[in-house]
Amino acid sequence: MKNKIACTTLNAAVFIVATIFATPVVAEPAAGSVTLPQRISAIELKRMLMDLPGTFEIVDIRPPAPYADFSLPGSTNGRIADVIANRSYRHGTVPLVIVDRDGSVAMAVGGILSQSTRRSIMVLHGGLEAYWNETAALLPPGPAPALAQAVKAPAAIPAAAKAAVPAPATRSTPTKTSAGC
Repeated sequence: MKNKIACTTLNAAVFIVATIFATPVVAEPAAGSVTLPQRISAIELKRMLMDLPGTFEIVDIRPPAPYADFSLPGSTNGRIADVIANRSYRHGTVPLVIVDRDGSVAMAVGGILSQSTRRSIMVLHGGLEAYWNETAALLPPGPAPALAQAVKAPAAIPAAAKAAVPAPATRSTPTKTSAGC
């Protein structure tokens, strides 16, 4: 009987040791793991608008009045609370680009959305200010169509006023200037 108890105890000990060594060690998840949205530069967004229209969704989170003044082609206006709460912004198939005036609020909204979706979320770095400043060189020369309508033609100058203004003197040959020596 002692042999049977000893054998059972030994088998139990072997089983426990084998279980301990056979159990894989599971690493703990990284504390504070945060998914952030991608930042997209103004130049990259301009190129995407020109080369790949319709392959992404743009939502402008500025208030309706500034959005009505000017907005990116193909963008939609959305209130911040609606963008965060509406599931359609989380479950789209194309990347979502969030824009605002300077990029700060858009980054916060993009961070909130990135935590709860696998959809690619991008934020315009520097906002629309950077977009208009950095992409001005990529625009064709001349005023933009929206600005051309806003610019009014100058009022006609009466002939009497034209005669009163002396014509600037013109020189036929340039004069030499001293180099300061």
